[in-house]
Amino acid sequence: MWLWRKYFVIRRTKRMNRKTIFKMVFLMGIGGVIGIILSLGLLKLHQPNYIRSFVQIGDFFVRNSLAFYIGLILCLFLPAVYQYVKAKRNYNQINISDDRADAYEKAGEDSFNLSMLINGVFLILNMMLFGMTFDKTRGDFLLVMFLFMFNVICASVLEIVAIRYIQKMDNRLKGEPTSLRFHKDFLESCDEAEKLRIYKCGYNAFQVSKNVSLGFIVITMISNITLETGTFPIFISCMIMLIQVTSYNYYSFRH
Repeated sequence: MWLWRKYFVIRRTKRMNRKTIFKMVFLMGIGGVIGIILSLGLLKLHQPNYIRSFVQIGDFFVRNSLAFYIGLILCLFLPAVYQYVKAKRNYNQINISDDRADAYEKAGEDSFNLSMLINGVFLILNMMLFGMTFDKTRGDFLLVMFLFMFNVICASVLEIVAIRYIQKMDNRLKGEPTSLRFHKDFLESCDEAEKLRIYKCGYNAFQVSKNVSLGFIVITMISNITLETGTFPIFISCMIMLIQVTSYNYYSFRH
């Protein structure tokens, strides 16, 4: 009986290995096709007309950076604040209406998560805009610096205020939002169901970011071959993926 069971386990393992090999070959084939398409596209973009167009687009962002900073506030930060206020309004209704408590809690959670998502995008786009349009020789440099710092501070304050409100609603949740230990303290104060949800979200986010990082590595390599963009973009994209993989395996060894 034991020999039969071992035989079936070996057969199942071989079948899984064949599927894995086929999947890897299939993905490599798709990657090769995408690489060829990207190479042809980048060679096309290497023509002087396209290079001139990219330079003009960059100059447009630099000239209108003030308008872009204000636009980010109007299009992202204010909606993030609105969603946070909406989340508070739904959470406050939980104690008033017992028959619809679950519906209000779900609506409040959705609005809160949407608020934090928009706020995070707002912060990232501000940093990207600042890096793309940085020019200390421009006449309004101090005004640009002020707007950038103002936006970053607003995004940080909104996140801190939102976290403290959630902690006020649920006394179990611990951690000081301004502390480096916040994520560890907050996770330890969650129950098992909440921890499982966080772990699942973190794992899925890791897989997505790893695949995206691999895509960036391929793009930067092809760009260096066709456009001679240099090795620094390749170094940065590889370091990002290296940190992701090593940190994931480090914590898997610890736990």
